[in-house]
Amino acid sequence: MDNPYHPPTNDNIIQKTFHRSRSQWIYDPVMTQWRKPDHHIHQVLLESDKLYNHWKSANRSPLFAPSTCPLWLDTGRVLANIGLPWHNNQVNMPDQTDSSWPFHFKTFEKQVLQSMGARIGDPNPSGYVCSYSEANCYCIRTLQQQLRRTHPAQRPIVVYDHFDVDLIRLFETLFGLEAYQVSLAYSLQDLEQDLVTVTSNRTRPIIFAATVGDSATEYDDIGVISELSREFPVTLHVNAFRSFDYVATMSETVRRHEGAHRFALRSKHPAQPLTAPDGCVIASSVVGGGLIQSPHAPAAALTPMSYRVNGERVAYIRSFDSTLGGSRDAMSPLWLALYQLRLGDLGVRQLCDSLRDIRSSILRVLQSQGMDAHTSPYCLDIVVTSFSVAQKHRLLKLGGSVARTGAIVLVVQTQLLAAEIFALVPASATGSCWDDPLFMYRAFLDHYPVPADAIEELKTTVQSWRCITRSAIGYPVHMGSLSALGSIIGRFWELDIPQHWLDNTSKQLLSDRFEAFGVPRWEQQRTYKGGFTNGSTMGNRSGIHTAFEQYPDAFLYVSNQAHYSVMKALRDCDTISNIWSREKPQYSQISSNSDGSICIDALVAQALTDQRYCFEKGREYHMILFANIGTTFLGARDDLPEIVSTLKKFGITISHIHADGALDFGYNNCGISLGPPGTIGLNGMPNVQGITVSHHKALGQSVSGEVLCYSPNRPIAGLASSVNPRIIFETWLYSQVYQPKDRAFLLSSCQGNASRLEGSLKRLGLITKRYPDSLVVTFERPPSWIIEEFSLRPEGDWVHVITMSHVSAETIEVFLDRMEAVTKACSAAFSSIAPILSDTIEQDIQLRRVQSQGILAEQVANLAYSASPLYSASNADLKGILGPSIRSAISVAAVDEEGKIQVVFLAAANRDESILINPLLIRSTLASSIKDICDIRTQLMSLMMRYLKVEMRIDTMSHDIYTFDSV
Repeated sequence: MDNPYHPPTNDNIIQKTFHRSRSQWIYDPVMTQWRKPDHHIHQVLLESDKLYNHWKSANRSPLFAPSTCPLWLDTGRVLANIGLPWHNNQVNMPDQTDSSWPFHFKTFEKQVLQSMGARIGDPNPSGYVCSYSEANCYCIRTLQQQLRRTHPAQRPIVVYDHFDVDLIRLFETLFGLEAYQVSLAYSLQDLEQDLVTVTSNRTRPIIFAATVGDSATEYDDIGVISELSREFPVTLHVNAFRSFDYVATMSETVRRHEGAHRFALRSKHPAQPLTAPDGCVIASSVVGGGLIQSPHAPAAALTPMSYRVNGERVAYIRSFDSTLGGSRDAMSPLWLALYQLRLGDLGVRQLCDSLRDIRSSILRVLQSQGMDAHTSPYCLDIVVTSFSVAQKHRLLKLGGSVARTGAIVLVVQTQLLAAEIFALVPASATGSCWDDPLFMYRAFLDHYPVPADAIEELKTTVQSWRCITRSAIGYPVHMGSLSALGSIIGRFWELDIPQHWLDNTSKQLLSDRFEAFGVPRWEQQRTYKGGFTNGSTMGNRSGIHTAFEQYPDAFLYVSNQAHYSVMKALRDCDTISNIWSREKPQYSQISSNSDGSICIDALVAQALTDQRYCFEKGREYHMILFANIGTTFLGARDDLPEIVSTLKKFGITISHIHADGALDFGYNNCGISLGPPGTIGLNGMPNVQGITVSHHKALGQSVSGEVLCYSPNRPIAGLASSVNPRIIFETWLYSQVYQPKDRAFLLSSCQGNASRLEGSLKRLGLITKRYPDSLVVTFERPPSWIIEEFSLRPEGDWVHVITMSHVSAETIEVFLDRMEAVTKACSAAFSSIAPILSDTIEQDIQLRRVQSQGILAEQVANLAYSASPLYSASNADLKGILGPSIRSAISVAAVDEEGKIQVVFLAAANRDESILINPLLIRSTLASSIKDICDIRTQLMSLMMRYLKVEMRIDTMSHDIYTFDSV
């Protein structure tokens, strides 16, 4: 049957869409060459048109084969028409936002989480939207961390029956959890005897990983699990990814008829039984998706808010690092949110009721032909258990799949609402269900439109991004390429990409990446493994665990300048952290040099300590080095040749090196090659055994990445089994558009801008740091409103600019003008006020702005620590006020001819273009002039604010006065 879902297409729709998008392009140095008629971009557009037309005109999936919901694909069409994708990142949890990074859809994500949570009794859950595997992993990690609080002395165990085995392996690898499989079909007495042993006589808490509805033949008996919770400390995790909408909106009548349990998302002490007094089964974490979605669709991870663990606060992202994967593609949460929004609870129930009616009709047809079939309590699918050879052939041709039991599963899905469901029997026997399937499909979509107000809100948001993107210069991401290529990508969102194309293309892409890192094709399959990830954080996790799979007792070393997610990955794993044994953790964080590279002397010292520890334990010592190749706040690279050479002098060899080049590897291999441990590449650089690269950084596609490892006879550890097809398509497109020579040109242009920026900042008198040839220029912190305007990234007393490809020379000039304007405004104010202050205290005074680095900042800090309160109405902590005041670069010190500080006017700059007046510090000998000095402070700050065009803010501590006597 021809696919009725799509009208005929123009042959060059992709080319037309691409050229129509030119009014919104943010040019990079390569894009300016696309105007040339012989540029290879035009061949890429032609190939993209061929793919689009071929996939759109292809026959649809067989009737009962799993396929993407038409409403889901239509939501993709709506998003593309709005102007998406644009560069985005949903980093952090939905309620954790940074006003200097507006490129997310967290309002929509919060709405969908609340909506889905409300269906299972919790309208304010914690969690986020991500991939199917990450959602399940996040939930299990949340329960693991909760049990660390409630049972700090007992190691938890994951128990399962029908749960996805690939996910169980991830739990074991990523979190060091022990897993144990049971059969819930056994008698309750046998199960209890079995669990008494594995829980050390009921003392170890159980995380029961249960699945409902992911398959009609593979689901867990919730009643038995609930009975076990009366005797054992059980916390329940429910994977309802494919059946959530059906299970969560089921009426009580249907629930009783199907024999399904009602779930409630609640916190629960493990000692309490799972069945609550109201009859609900308490799930402490739930994974839900859309109605009968593919494994690649996004999932919502839902947990009680009280279980949330924020972890450590990370200055770089101005938030707590709470998610599992770090950076997240913002399109997935938005897509799920709009899909759920256009349906609502009523729409979901209507769809489920319609599909149940269709299922009943199909069952009657099957039974009329002598076939036996049944259904599942939590799933709309049909299981056919008895059939003839001819009937089996017919069912398989219609898309049925053979289960492990030999039964045939027919997926009852939304495409059946616009299809000929009686295709099971000859058309002459029953006639057509509808005369015009295309009309039925359109009517089906029109019945559940995306709300107009949501579309308008998104259009307004995207329009604002087109402006703001151009001045965002603090992130290691190319934010311009999707302004052009997004128009192509969005066109494919309404299509299913054939699996055979995905398989062939992903193999080719990984093979090309291996070759770029020195691995010939003939050697790739045998000893090297590669895979796609949802970002470099997950790539680093996989790389770390792949190393430990090969060397389980090894010690890993990483610098304190490494990406913040590395330590999180190590702490998450119970076996690497050794929290359940008396052994020391199998990792150490090593101090770094001033340029951000790892301190080799400190590395050697720690390695020798660990080597002696292993010798005392009678174990062989192995070292895993996690090396930074530009992925630090300062853009530094660890000196691998020097590290290897120095360690060798002490008799230490590195067993495994994993190189994190999330940004830099996007341009080239940085002289790094993959190879066996201890070998040297052609350029004299030690070979590494693993690399991490991000797709969304150097070139700017959607959040995703790759991990490559030397791993003979072993798969990459901790890698999800399925990959979102959008990642493969985008990576293919970018590989065609940005060829190696284009990437080299981008890098050269970015480095040139970085050099010019560095020189200009120095001419402004700022202290800077820059690793040789890096795109990262770090300098002392400016006022907060400049950080806000240009999305600079702060860390302590420093911020950095990263001259990515979308950052034009003109944008850099505007930024420098802002920086210089602050200096000029302050200088103008100082020239008016310095004479007044000099006369008042009868000394020649210079007014100097206190920057975060240098001697003046150190002097101010020292005298503040010894200052005594002369007048204090706020009881504020002066030490706590001092840091923000110095980092704001807006406080002023009055210095005499001998360089001694006489007065300090503390003030803090705010993101909202305002200055908060902080306490006044004066030398004790000037106490008699306090009234005049306070008046002068008012004049000074008023003038500065006038010239800077910012507002003044005052609170109780603004009136505090401290005196000091130190030099």
